Amino acid sequence: MKSILLVTIEYPPQLGGIATYLAHMAENLPHGDICVLAPEGPDTHRYDMEAGVPIYRRGLLWRYMRPRWLPAFYWTWWLCRRERPSMLVVSHLLNMGKVAIGIKRFLRIPYTVILHGFDVAQAASVGGRRRAAAKEILANAALVICNSGYTAFLAKTLGIPETRIATVNPPPWLPLDESADMSEVAAFRKKHGLEGKFVLLTVSRLVERKGIDTCIDAVAALRAAGRDVKYVVVGEGLHKGHLKHRAAQMNVADDVIFLGALDTESLPVAYAACDVFVMVPRGLKSGDIEGFGIVYLEANIFGKPVIGSRTGGVPEAVIHEKTGLLIEPDSPSQLAEAVAALMDNSTLRQDLGEGGRQRLKRDYGDNRQARRFLAAVKRATGESKTYAK
Repeated sequence: MKSILLVTIEYPPQLGGIATYLAHMAENLPHGDICVLAPEGPDTHRYDMEAGVPIYRRGLLWRYMRPRWLPAFYWTWWLCRRERPSMLVVSHLLNMGKVAIGIKRFLRIPYTVILHGFDVAQAASVGGRRRAAAKEILANAALVICNSGYTAFLAKTLGIPETRIATVNPPPWLPLDESADMSEVAAFRKKHGLEGKFVLLTVSRLVERKGIDTCIDAVAALRAAGRDVKYVVVGEGLHKGHLKHRAAQMNVADDVIFLGALDTESLPVAYAACDVFVMVPRGLKSGDIEGFGIVYLEANIFGKPVIGSRTGGVPEAVIHEKTGLLIEPDSPSQLAEAVAALMDNSTLRQDLGEGGRQRLKRDYGDNRQARRFLAAVKRATGESKTYAK
């Protein structure tokens, strides 16, 4: 009998902040406390064989039929009967939230909803059925776990009392003592023409919200001012073609290097090879917003100062003038000024990078966030009815 069943449509080997967040939480809980239901996909068997938790893989969403989440409901019901968890945890508000509320009605298992920012922001910004469904799901949850204080604020706007909200920040997927071989770093810089250059790095999905176009415009401003910078972009996404066109349009195509997605062995080298990590997201009218930002923490592992934007939960991932610098979104001029300030002040770069390392030890050492997650779920379980045979 497992105390927690996590049901999610994003889980490694899928890439992304949500998958990383959930895997860290699951794999750092005491052995036997949790099992996971996640989608099938390429390389899932190999990943699952090495994972520290039992993972059930099933097709969870229909592509063409409605409701799309009906297979997830069936397999969750089946797994609840098999494992008899005392708490169901779901990580996607509307799809898996509907599964959770159905399981509660049929099997009397309480549930926890994990919110990531965009999901609740979208629900809060729209009306009609989606907003009503989100409010019902959250109102019936034993616990709502938010990835940042900003996400918790959005949850409160949907009527969720503070007593049923817990904030658990996403930890970096890399170990806090991760390092990169300096010979590999030197080879990386040589391979991509970065020797003797001041290197900016972004690791992100290439989508509009991430503000990579703002970074490209800032690189153009820096180059026009005679600053010798290179900008390395790691990741894939629908916006890639637009971003390449933007770099050519701003006459910095040779200074913006798109590397695509990197594997887990190469990504630490990219972090270690940069001078400053930059990502300046913007909020979109659709409600799409950055809920936190694990990548800032990953850069801090390598002692790198970071630059983020004052939007969503980013100011909780980047502590201004402690672990990095914050600017307004959609401001290439502010970003260029911040980069220039760091270029001119190596002591400031070192202080911010070291501040990031110390913050990681304080807030994320000893699996602190995973322990907060488990403690919150255990409290909610104790206040709720357990599984009814």
